[in-house]
Amino acid sequence: MVFVPDASHADPSAWRIAMDASEGTLSMSTSKGPRLLHELPCFHGSFYLSPPGLLAGFTLQLPLPVYPAWLQEDEAPVLLWESVDLETGHAPNEVMGNARLRLGRRETSAALSALCTEVPVACTGRSYLKIVLETVFPSVSLRWPAEAWQRLRPVTLKLFTEIRPADPPESRWAMPEQRDR
Repeated sequence: MVFVPDASHADPSAWRIAMDASEGTLSMSTSKGPRLLHELPCFHGSFYLSPPGLLAGFTLQLPLPVYPAWLQEDEAPVLLWESVDLETGHAPNEVMGNARLRLGRRETSAALSALCTEVPVACTGRSYLKIVLETVFPSVSLRWPAEAWQRLRPVTLKLFTEIRPADPPESRWAMPEQRDR
């Protein structure tokens, strides 16, 4: 599985989610293959790493690009996607488990597959984690997205992201050296 040496995986301040390298998609299964429904604009949440650096779980909030008509006024248009107690899969760097998806008062559970791999960075000597999460869920259970649930099609939720070591405080604020002439 994944191991990043010389890093404290128990310290959440030692890591950051690289939003510039993150992307979420929602696609519908059709007879001609997957059809992209939405690109998710952003997400908020956290990933849980075990002490040796394995992906152990996550909790993510995905703001929806489209407000479902059935959602009540007091409910935010946010899809909650979470999984805990992930286990090592059969292939190297594979993680498997069960995910819970909640939208408003509707909730469903589905199988989760993930790849989590260490990417070495030669210039810094520090590695980062590349994560791909995927859940296929029955759209009718959440009544979302409308294009899929009205046709009773399964939907694939996929997220690509990177977890990078946080910059040490001194490197974030260091001033370049100035030479006197």
